Amino acid sequence: MARINTTETGLYRIPLPATLSDSTHGEIKAFELVTCRVRDADGADGVGYTYTVGRNGGAIADILRREIPGLIEDREADDTEAIWHHVWWGLHYGGRGGAAVLALSALDIALWDLKARRAGLPLFRLLGGFDASVPCYAGGIDLDLSVEALLQQTDDNLAKGFRAIKMKVGRPDLASDVVRVQAMRKHLGDGFPLMADANMKWTVEEAIRAARALQPFDLTWLEEPVIPDDVTGHARILAAGGVPIAAGENLRSCGVLPRARRHQLRRCQFLHENRPACGSLQSSGHQPRRP
Repeated sequence: MARINTTETGLYRIPLPATLSDSTHGEIKAFELVTCRVRDADGADGVGYTYTVGRNGGAIADILRREIPGLIEDREADDTEAIWHHVWWGLHYGGRGGAAVLALSALDIALWDLKARRAGLPLFRLLGGFDASVPCYAGGIDLDLSVEALLQQTDDNLAKGFRAIKMKVGRPDLASDVVRVQAMRKHLGDGFPLMADANMKWTVEEAIRAARALQPFDLTWLEEPVIPDDVTGHARILAAGGVPIAAGENLRSCGVLPRARRHQLRRCQFLHENRPACGSLQSSGHQPRRP
């Protein structure tokens, strides 16, 4: 094992060729990429990252530059679990979520990348993976596109080889969402995997109405109909709406939720664990232990 020697932080603002939009973040003109590079005393390094949809990247980078080096330098680089808990408790008073947890995500990914590089293994192998390929879908940030532009975007993604499509919902009127999903289903044909993402737009009652209205279009899932913290609400939507539900992408450090609530959220058919944002590469169920 080798001790951590230095850390480096990068903050990159990436302008988008076209302005994107969803029901919560509004217009998105740029993404931000925040990187963390950890180098050990032997000169080996690992890189982790997190991201934003255009804001708060500076706060994340500042935590990585100012707060985290003093918590981890000269610690054994392989002690990923011990370092995670040490940093969690070092930062928790100023942020049990938000920028602090996104910074912790980037650090944790960097430490695991370093461990994999030292072992001479791809990270997915080190973590026990057995298949180098995974199914993937094309997801557009496309709430404000016209139906014609939405279908053209879909055709472009199909031409790239994607065999599953996700679109945005959550427009001001439910009727226009229904028209768009109906057009997409007709375009793709029956049985083609189609998902819809509401980006936490609705109340529980609104989400139930929307799910029932979208039920005829055979969605693979309806994603984040309400805020992720409302696990009871998700259970209600799942029971009353009649469509599969995906949730969890916007939970920040899921492990702080009591176990019972976390298990209730897992009743959703699809639990999204957003590794660059939930605080840990290992599991969104990571439970902080007392120092």
